[in-house]
Amino acid sequence: MQDSERSQRRASILVLKGGEFARQQLKATLRGPGLEIYVAGTASEGISALQHLEPDVIVLSLDLPDLSGPRAIDIYRERVGSTPIIAMAPHGDVRHAVTALRHGAVDFVEFERADEQLAPAVDRALTELRNTRELDRVQRDVQDRYGFSQLMSQSPRMLKVFDQIRSVAQTDATVLIRGETGTGKELVSRAIAERSRRREMPFIAVNCGAFTESLLESELFGHEKGSFTGAVGRREGLFEMADGGTLFLDELGETSLNVQVNLLRVLEEMRFRRVGGRDPVRVDVRIVAATNVELEKAVKEKRFREDLYYRLNVYPIFLPPLRQRREDIPLLMRHFLDQIGEDYGLEPPVVSAEALQAILNYDWPGNVRQLRAMCERWVITRSGQRLEREHLSRDIAGGHFDADPGGVFVDGEVSMRDNTSRAISQVERAYLYKVLQRCEGHLGRTAKEAGITRRTLYTKMKQYSLDADDFRQ
Repeated sequence: MQDSERSQRRASILVLKGGEFARQQLKATLRGPGLEIYVAGTASEGISALQHLEPDVIVLSLDLPDLSGPRAIDIYRERVGSTPIIAMAPHGDVRHAVTALRHGAVDFVEFERADEQLAPAVDRALTELRNTRELDRVQRDVQDRYGFSQLMSQSPRMLKVFDQIRSVAQTDATVLIRGETGTGKELVSRAIAERSRRREMPFIAVNCGAFTESLLESELFGHEKGSFTGAVGRREGLFEMADGGTLFLDELGETSLNVQVNLLRVLEEMRFRRVGGRDPVRVDVRIVAATNVELEKAVKEKRFREDLYYRLNVYPIFLPPLRQRREDIPLLMRHFLDQIGEDYGLEPPVVSAEALQAILNYDWPGNVRQLRAMCERWVITRSGQRLEREHLSRDIAGGHFDADPGGVFVDGEVSMRDNTSRAISQVERAYLYKVLQRCEGHLGRTAKEAGITRRTLYTKMKQYSLDADDFRQ
């Protein structure tokens, strides 16, 4: 069934629980507008139901009569793919819940407290599911409409940039891309080249700020044999290599005045001399330049040539910083997490609502480049798990990412469940004891295996009077 068709029907919930009375009790708990509740008493009955039912959420009891625990989750996960599964366990059975989450459940509830826990858990799962489908739809729409490789947005500011790319790409006009570091200036330049008549010709990018003046001239224009120490032969420059195609000059505002003079001449005449050469070299190159420097100010301060500024500023494109298009953050995150997960062979984490809110509130001074780097970190550290606010760095989380020491940790999540039950505390302590024993008191490995931060580990060890030295060999 297509996502558009699913969005038009009522959300369906499949509840798997042994005992007729218990099933009807759960069905009554979930009954509400916009929901269709289906029940099954065994894993086999539920699997048969999947032949004609595509549930949006599955509620799976861990004590089914024919197939219980993580094996049931594994079987259903293979059949329903990314459909969220909420595990249900008896009160106090935290170990089974931990295992269920590690096998792919997105949440768990206690059967005895289902009347207060189950509906909110289903609501959370449905909300995340709707958000995921909407992001998929927007991403497809943007890619279908523009086809700009890694560029994607639903922001009016960026959609205007996309229209500019489409307009200028069909010409040979010089383009000057302005924007903060990390906003995607090179991606825009590539998008222009990909849609131009030069798309089959070379696209070459150079960071002008990474070279000294002499090295940059040699890099751009090439050199003749013996023109300077180490020049053991003739070398073509980037202008020659890009002949017929597009040359992207990044960080152009960092170049010296001497280099600017030579660039102006090339732009006006499309010819130059190699370093140490006499004969002019003619080229046909489309120039796209970029800078995060305020060129108007640099011109006034005599750090940038005014004539070169006007020659470059034929068609200006301004890229807004990420903080001015926050509506793009979930879309970009989803793309980066999926892409990086596929590259590394890892399952991307599921981002909680609280973590997403913190991410949306952050100003992202490094813009899209910084967001991608963070997504890479999250795929590596939280693969296949939930990314909660406590797992974010302090600057992104706003300094509020410590676990409540009275909470119950489950696979890296800190849940505000009632911790008055002595049985739950005993189970949690026993579980942590075994992990510390298995890891021989190594705190880093223990935190990783338990799926919690080191800070939460310290809190829990103090709470349960556990000393790492007691486990070291």
